[in-house]
Amino acid sequence: MIKMPPLPEPNTASALWSAVGIALLLIICGYIGFIVKNKTTTFENYLVGERNIGPVITGAAVAAGYLSGWAALGMMGVTYTVGWSGMWFAGIWTIFGIVPCVLFVARKFSDFSRRFQAQTVADVLGIRFNSKAVQVTAGVVMVILMFIYSIGQLKAAATCWYAITGFSPFICLLFSIIVVIVYMLIGGYTGTQWAMGIQGFLVGAACLALGLWSLYLVGGTAGLSKLLSAQDANLMALMRPDLPQVGSAQLFSSMVGITSTFFLFFTMATGFPHVTARFLGMRKLNKKDYINLMLTVFFIAGVPIFLNAVTGLSARAVWGPQLLDIPPWKADLAAPFMAMSGGLPLTSLYVTGLFSAALSSLAAMILGVAGSITRDVVQTIKPEISPRFLLLLTRILIVVVIFIPFYWTLVAPPPLLAAWMAQAAIGMGGIFIWVIAGSLYWKRATAAGAMICMIYGIIAVLAGSVMVSQNSLGMGTLMYIVLIGCGICYVGGSLLTSPPPRNKLEQFFTVPADH
Repeated sequence: MIKMPPLPEPNTASALWSAVGIALLLIICGYIGFIVKNKTTTFENYLVGERNIGPVITGAAVAAGYLSGWAALGMMGVTYTVGWSGMWFAGIWTIFGIVPCVLFVARKFSDFSRRFQAQTVADVLGIRFNSKAVQVTAGVVMVILMFIYSIGQLKAAATCWYAITGFSPFICLLFSIIVVIVYMLIGGYTGTQWAMGIQGFLVGAACLALGLWSLYLVGGTAGLSKLLSAQDANLMALMRPDLPQVGSAQLFSSMVGITSTFFLFFTMATGFPHVTARFLGMRKLNKKDYINLMLTVFFIAGVPIFLNAVTGLSARAVWGPQLLDIPPWKADLAAPFMAMSGGLPLTSLYVTGLFSAALSSLAAMILGVAGSITRDVVQTIKPEISPRFLLLLTRILIVVVIFIPFYWTLVAPPPLLAAWMAQAAIGMGGIFIWVIAGSLYWKRATAAGAMICMIYGIIAVLAGSVMVSQNSLGMGTLMYIVLIGCGICYVGGSLLTSPPPRNKLEQFFTVPADH
């Protein structure tokens, strides 16, 4: 019988070593920011850099943005809470989302954005449909959903900091946003992209090491099964009909919920504006570059992901349900505590990796929010405003907008991180899988179809999320309502309206031979 460790407690050594790891990360990211500072003096360069970032850094940044605090902390909280039935939602389908995004969107999106000098994701859509209304609407919808998603990133970073220090939620959250503000203000898109690239490799290594340690601690898969079965046989079930059929529990308790998780992950990567935006600054890729991009994404976002969910199961096997009694962090403490049980090196690696995952996604989203407000809303409505003023406004907005999720997370933190973030992911995936991917391949799509899709989607996900929180609607059902409804609006609205002028479509879809 393996001797199980007691519940870890905050200690000075863990905090010190983790602080050293984070400090090294900050020094590297800050140094990168200062290197590229002289190249981010214009509004366009601040938003997209010089469009010369290679496939490895791009792939690592894409993986970091996609994994985020959801994968590096939230997945563990799900499987800790409900057992093996949480695997469907906690990552088993992850690779089915990120690979199609890279295969079908990366090069096409990058080529179009470079060719038309688009600076944001919504900018590409505005050009595609020759419509300022589409660009403004897309920008507003993205801002709303990225705000919701960013709350989860802050909780992820603050949860880990709390686990090793015991500091108050205010201090943990404040530290997290200061880290992001520093390198975003300095380096803009290029600094953020390089920082995310480095952080992507780090979070992949951290999750892999933590997963292997967790399996070792419980005696492998056989030991894990034995310990979980001894606690509650339901923890071994691949579906939990004993749980409610509504709310977030539907994702684990019925076929509707479990099957919806496949579509959630399939649409997420393409629908995430902060992930798709990683392709804006990518250079032209040859065949070898493209293979390197795919391999980088696969090894960072694919290989460790199964072990993340196993880490949550191992934490439940070790400590039972007692983490659920520690507000406001609760089950999301599973991974940090598991790392602390592995000693100082693993603790430092995981905490630094988690900060990397959460803060890289947070940085990408805050830059996306600020850029969408200035480029897709302000500049689109008032094109006479000078780029210099827009650059200053973007930097100011970065500081301002990050305090909104900070305040929200402080006063009303989501009880289960992954479930909260999934509601924003349903909206982004369900809407933009049609509007982004569909618009790159379907010439018949129209501005009216895109507008109707986005308006329906944002109303459906916001209203549906309220119903999910009140346990009057299942989250899996909400996924289908948003995804299918957006598809009907997009296709139906496009077929019932006239397409853009043929010359505009040909200009957009005809890619030069050197691409």
